[in-house]
Amino acid sequence: MTLINTQDRYGWLTIALHWIAAAGVIAMFASGLAADAAREQGGREAAAPLMALHVSIGASLFAIFAARIVAHYTQARPIKPEQPRWLNILASAVQHLLLLGILIQILSGPLVVWSGGRAIQVFELFSLPSPFAERSEAVHEFAETAHVVGRALIFFMLPIHVLGAFKHLILDRDGVFSRILSPRPLNKPSS
Repeated sequence: MTLINTQDRYGWLTIALHWIAAAGVIAMFASGLAADAAREQGGREAAAPLMALHVSIGASLFAIFAARIVAHYTQARPIKPEQPRWLNILASAVQHLLLLGILIQILSGPLVVWSGGRAIQVFELFSLPSPFAERSEAVHEFAETAHVVGRALIFFMLPIHVLGAFKHLILDRDGVFSRILSPRPLNKPSS
């Protein structure tokens, strides 16, 4: 059983973190956008339960998101597929920008709540107290702006990442997509 990455395949740790983080990103987008829509239609009170869900999901998945970033930068990276160099550069840039977006979100998200002088409530099971004694408007504004930037990075990079995955699955059929499903080496081109 391959737990960590090698030069020819992803390990189970990366695969699990990738898919759990992917599901988490989708859940965060859905709950965050739903909260924004509810706020526009019914005000802050209408958005409160959805925002509480958004914050709870984020707090619950914080360690997964952080582990996903750390694992990416501390493990071996499997060899890149044979394709034009610019596509490998684009794929690498998109992956780095996605991870940067996630990092911005997991740092700015808690700060948005805490700098508002509130504790983070996690599914009403427990709370993470704020390190701020009272509301800090400057930190709050900075964190909200950073959260918008992180969301935009993910919003624009995720479709490119998915399109690249489908390119490998449907057009190239080179085994790149299957490597993130289970630890498999990349298909070698036939000579």
